[in-house]
Amino acid sequence: PEGVRILKPYKKRKYGRLMETMLWRLRIYFPHLVRKWLIKDDYDIEVSFTIMNPAFPFSKRAEVKKFAWIHGSIEAFLEENQAHYRKNHFEQLSHADKIIAISKKTRESIETVYPMFNDKIQTIYNGYDFTSLLEKSEEVAPVTLEKNSICVIGRLEELKGTDRVLEVFTKLQQELSDIHLYYIGSGEQESFLKGEVERLQLQNKVHFLGYQKNPYSILKQAKVLLSLSKQEGFSGAVVEAVTLGIPFVSTNVGGALELSNEGQFGDVIDSNQEAIDALKNYITGEKRISEQYSEFIQQFTIEKQLQQIEELFQLSKEERS
Repeated sequence: PEGVRILKPYKKRKYGRLMETMLWRLRIYFPHLVRKWLIKDDYDIEVSFTIMNPAFPFSKRAEVKKFAWIHGSIEAFLEENQAHYRKNHFEQLSHADKIIAISKKTRESIETVYPMFNDKIQTIYNGYDFTSLLEKSEEVAPVTLEKNSICVIGRLEELKGTDRVLEVFTKLQQELSDIHLYYIGSGEQESFLKGEVERLQLQNKVHFLGYQKNPYSILKQAKVLLSLSKQEGFSGAVVEAVTLGIPFVSTNVGGALELSNEGQFGDVIDSNQEAIDALKNYITGEKRISEQYSEFIQQFTIEKQLQQIEELFQLSKEERS
């Protein structure tokens, strides 16, 4: 857009190994020297749009408005081996006019690690194009799901908890025999999971659909979405499920509490047994998603996000005047 320039992080640029090593050390010990080399122009507003270790410094100019956008939980900074980064980001956040969190979970983590900055924190949720999502969900699906299906969407990897999903399903199918699990996605755990499915003799119950360009026409057929991720900034899969009127069962990752809305649209769980109980309730029909899901999800539109960002930038403009 006119008037907007996106500066590539230095990691996106192609340097030799020696230069990469030098830049890394310079960023730790002389961050403003690296900034001076990479950024030639002056700006009215600066947005640090991701966590970088070490943090990329803001301008020293007092008149520049500075916003730090944080897209995930940062409790890891409390670990002993993260002390340097915790101090490094403290320096950056101390210069920020606003710290933007994209979920309650992210906000709580910032308040825990840096309680001195609580008055700077503002929550702005990610925006989604629901019109496009709903249109794609009406396309012909590449597969027809079995009755009482549980869907998992995302990379098949440890961070996404896809191995834990299989543990939960294995126990659940001992209580409810007529259920099926569908993995939509691919990843490093795929071979392991397929091996476990064969070992457990669940080949007729667990299905691997691989990466799907349009998962929505598949998801809308499911009885419930299951997400056992260890960390999410704001769970896109859960957003998609609620948009389609599909309830979810999720770990307490970013966005899960907001999207659950006190259990109206999904359940947030801690233990495997809690996940099993919640799934059973949705599959048997004992619990259903609230009929208000379509109205509720509208607070997460792209238009709403842009409105909040424009208000944020406009306020900063007025403060500079």
